[in-house]
Amino acid sequence: MMLSATPAAACWTPSAASAAKVRNLETMLMVSALRCRTSGRDILPQYTHFVRASRPALTEVNNRLRQHFETGLSAGQAMNAYDRYVTSIANHHGGGTNGLDCADMASILSAANKANGNLAVLERIASDVGIKPDLKGGVCSIKVAAR
Repeated sequence: MMLSATPAAACWTPSAASAAKVRNLETMLMVSALRCRTSGRDILPQYTHFVRASRPALTEVNNRLRQHFETGLSAGQAMNAYDRYVTSIANHHGGGTNGLDCADMASILSAANKANGNLAVLERIASDVGIKPDLKGGVCSIKVAAR
């Protein structure tokens, strides 16, 4: 019997879903920078610049994701669920991403660097690249009260 990483009814808030999208972008770029370095197209310096320039935004993204996994779990369980989630993202991108090559990744990194750590711009770049994070439980529906 397998236990799920999050409670079965846990949905993703729009904020957590946005964070997942940006975390996925960052991980895709990291894995690609490492892979491209061995194939003759070294984009690792661009990636390093991106991480440094975007550190506050990337920290916020990780904090939002950790908060998502805290719902209904102990601190240890939440950290394990978070770790499994980010590992699954890296594994997903390990063999390449959506047919994108190192030149494509260099272009995406260029756009990400121009974002200067702006979270909304990074989310838009992730959407433009076609990143659709695996959000088990889906995005929470928003109920608007009517008078």
